[in-house]
Amino acid sequence: MSAESAAWRAHVDAAVDPRFERAFAILDAVQAERQRSDGHRCVGRVLQLRGELAQLLAEVDGVQDRPDTRETP
Repeated sequence: MSAESAAWRAHVDAAVDPRFERAFAILDAVQAERQRSDGHRCVGRVLQLRGELAQLLAEVDGVQDRPDTRETP
């Protein structure tokens, strides 16, 4: 996919649901980590990003509600 096409897709998806913009940012970060040389690759960071993406996509799918940021008494 070209950079122009990816940007257009992210814009359209973000217009539908802003969480898609975050999902694409996570995918970009995972790809950047995977392209690092073996000595600089951080497996823990990739796993963290994948978990974050899974949680975000579950939220988008309605499987999981957004985290409640309100304080409880």
